Amino acid sequence: MKYPDIHHLFKTNREAAFLQLYRQVYPQVETMILRLGGQTEDAKDIFQDALIVFYEKSVQQQLQQIQSPAYYLKGIAKNLWFQKCKQTTLPTSPLSEELAIPADFYTADKPTQKLSRYLEVAGKKCMELLKAFYYHQQSLRSIAEQLGYQNTRSATVQKYKCLEKIRQTAQTKSEAYAMEVE
Repeated sequence: MKYPDIHHLFKTNREAAFLQLYRQVYPQVETMILRLGGQTEDAKDIFQDALIVFYEKSVQQQLQQIQSPAYYLKGIAKNLWFQKCKQTTLPTSPLSEELAIPADFYTADKPTQKLSRYLEVAGKKCMELLKAFYYHQQSLRSIAEQLGYQNTRSATVQKYKCLEKIRQTAQTKSEAYAMEVE
């Protein structure tokens, strides 16, 4: 799979692009996470977050030099795993201490006031889920139990939907602002 193909596929059929990447890259990421001391559930969470980062960078056209989306996704997943390990003090290999996340890995922080408005648009349940996951750093398993989801996978899917709703709201408002400025 070449990068221009996946970039075009993101533009024309995002779901097909995600499925293609999931089929081709997830097994490799799962193997890597298991070797680094994680569990299958961790691999699913990490891979989903890596896909979101990859998608955002692709849509923002920040991936012009990518030769292989698989290698890039695995790199993102590895960095996310090491970051999670540092936060939760899970045992990691000595190599993880030497690896650093690039400065441009995350987008710049926006004013919290705008973020709060976007979260409000997503709804109360989304706010609770995202707050529990990102602010309180709870596992998706405990969030599923706490918020009444059937299982961890349901909570993971709902987290993705919440983030997607916030992104769409932000993008719509950004486009509206751009039209006003013109």
